[in-house]
Amino acid sequence: MKKALIFVHKWLGVGLALQFLMWFASGIVMFYVPFPSLTQDERLAGMPPLRLEGACCLSAADAAARAGIAFTDARLGMHGERPVWRMQGADKRWITVDAAGAGMLAPLTDAQAADVAERFSGRRAVRAERLERDQWTVSQGYNPHRPLVRVALDGDDGLTLYVSPGASEVVLDTRRAERAWNWVGAVPHWLYFTQLRRWPELWRQVVVWLSLPGVVLAASGVLLGVWQLWLNRNRWIPYRKFWWRWHHILGLAGGVTCVTWILSGLLSMNPFDVFSPRGATPRERAAWIGEEAVAVLDPARALALAPLAAREIDLVRLQGQVWYRLRGAGSQALVPAGAVAGPALRALPDAAIGDALRGLRSGAGAPALERVTRYDGLYYSREPAGAAGTSSRPLPVWRAHWPDGVALYADPATARLLLRTDPGTPWQRVLYNGLHSFDFAPLMARPVLRGVLVVGLSLLGLVLCMTACVLAWRVLVPARRRKARDAV
Repeated sequence: MKKALIFVHKWLGVGLALQFLMWFASGIVMFYVPFPSLTQDERLAGMPPLRLEGACCLSAADAAARAGIAFTDARLGMHGERPVWRMQGADKRWITVDAAGAGMLAPLTDAQAADVAERFSGRRAVRAERLERDQWTVSQGYNPHRPLVRVALDGDDGLTLYVSPGASEVVLDTRRAERAWNWVGAVPHWLYFTQLRRWPELWRQVVVWLSLPGVVLAASGVLLGVWQLWLNRNRWIPYRKFWWRWHHILGLAGGVTCVTWILSGLLSMNPFDVFSPRGATPRERAAWIGEEAVAVLDPARALALAPLAAREIDLVRLQGQVWYRLRGAGSQALVPAGAVAGPALRALPDAAIGDALRGLRSGAGAPALERVTRYDGLYYSREPAGAAGTSSRPLPVWRAHWPDGVALYADPATARLLLRTDPGTPWQRVLYNGLHSFDFAPLMARPVLRGVLVVGLSLLGLVLCMTACVLAWRVLVPARRRKARDAV
């Protein structure tokens, strides 16, 4: 058995030593430099304030009817000097419709996209080019906006904006330093290369089938290291040669971390569907929204009722009712958008949220409802709230917990279902998020300690992988051949 383990560990190490070295090095970079994205704070800060003079605007339903289109989502904002509805159609693609009833606008030309980027950034565009995807837009989340227009802007930081011709808005910003660090960070760590990532299922399978033998490699190394330790009690470290000796010592010190990180990285891809999705099911989302509701209130009237300088209005639906959500650079308000106008609210009424949650899962029993004001073991945020107080995991939220172990978290400020958990979620929370990111609550409360642990263990793994690369090289190029080569 020991010979078999040595054989497996040796040849998997030869094949994967460089891959492990890259994962540890790029993971350190990723801890400090995330993949480029446009945050909601940045997007709202670049948008002009809404100017809705008089009864300038049709409701989303009326504007869509005049344009002869159907939509699933709609947001009112400015495009130049005119208010427009940005709508997502049944095909998931974004289009722009004139809010005064002039119909659908044509997709932006490259020159028009450059103008959008200049207004957003306050800088001069130096180059604009249309593309289907590039290294920073490989995510499927950009599919509803493709093709994109990439606009390079003047300035020393190499700012580049990506504009959606259909939605007539900026969807991504990147800077030169951010792009450079990501080439040695997220791109190699996630295998996020453009030509591979354009095929999502192929990319997923590549990551899974690289990680699986990686788990075997790390686990067999830990087992062999401990085995050698116990079989040679007279000599704690049985190896005399430098590289073998330090590979054993470092493996004993950091081998378990290698196992947990590669295993949790594998589980991030949810191989063989071992975990259930964290989003609400289609049936639950349909029950949450309820019957189709149409906003009839003039958006200009809603803007007058809200005490903030709004930059965008979007539609919020809950159990057959509809509201306008007005969003500013640092605040938001909700205004009933039905036939009868009402006062602006900071969040939807607790009673409405409670009724909607109780009706989500008929036949599953009555849920226990709780207003959550602090993060718990499953609902938490790794990132601090933005300058405007925005977060992908806001507080407070409502949690409904059913007798079968399913729980749903709902945000009263946006009428969104944020997270669905079931009895398997705590395992996913520990085995993936906890082991891979060290985002356990005690460490999240101590970011300096968490950083020291993550970077320190990564450096330990990095040095361990360096010794593995040397040993792999010596396997591939035996000493006799190395001496002959040096003699030449």
